[in-house]
Amino acid sequence: MQAEVITSGGMRPTVALADYDFLRATYDMLLRAPVRNPAAIDAAFEALDAAHARLKAAHMKQHTVLMN
Repeated sequence: MQAEVITSGGMRPTVALADYDFLRATYDMLLRAPVRNPAAIDAAFEALDAAHARLKAAHMKQHTVLMN
């Protein structure tokens, strides 16, 4: 079901928030790792940035739907 929501062009804010929280935790874990991997940290940051954009878009879509 989640894959359908993600690929259908719109993501619910709760799904987007869960996605963002998971990626934020992954990014934090990589930053605190005893042996740092710069490539993994950069990739995690890019994924986190994309998740943040999806979260903002989901909230804007929900706001638009509620206002109409």
